[in-house]
Amino acid sequence: MPTRRTDVIDAAMNLLDEAGLDELSTRRLAERLGVRVGALYWHLKDKDELLAELADRIVGECLAAADGERGNGAAAVEGGDRTESGIERLAATARALRRAMLGHRDGARLVAGHAVPGPNSLLLADRMIRTAREAGVPLPLAAYATDTLISYVTGFVLQEQRIADRTAREPEPGPAPALDPARLAGLPDLAEMLADGPPDDETAFTAGLGLITAGLRRTTSAGE
Repeated sequence: MPTRRTDVIDAAMNLLDEAGLDELSTRRLAERLGVRVGALYWHLKDKDELLAELADRIVGECLAAADGERGNGAAAVEGGDRTESGIERLAATARALRRAMLGHRDGARLVAGHAVPGPNSLLLADRMIRTAREAGVPLPLAAYATDTLISYVTGFVLQEQRIADRTAREPEPGPAPALDPARLAGLPDLAEMLADGPPDDETAFTAGLGLITAGLRRTTSAGE
């Protein structure tokens, strides 16, 4: 029997990364640990609690990465513009959350699937609200900004991972299918945007994040 709860969570995370969320079952996890399914319930109430633990661990990885960036940039933040520094810290946290979700198969789907947030999710939200307020964004807008950023990151990564998973299931993955130009007839602006193909994920994510942070800058300016 695994002696610690963390042993069960570690094994479940490894199984998630190997097989994906749909194939993560308590039966397979018990086989991985070399125990009977019932032994898992010494550590976890049910599968929902297991999935909640995995989701919160992913968010915890984001927090650890954001703490590292905060420590590395502390001097620059103190000496720079408080509003700009705060908004950049929010953007850095959003990027860290994306990396954490992308670091695990079905990471965004797992995090998005739990309506009741775990301790790390609550801490992440609180820190982001505080950072927004320190940048000059008042309540309740600081909370709305936090929700907008987290929702944007989660939705974006859901798309990324859905496409990646579909590609991985193909026996011989090839280039992404091109959009038939005939479907763009009468859609001149979209056709112009896609003339050279869709933007890569990094470019698209950065652009969307930039739009959100630009709105935050306008919010702080309006309050001055």
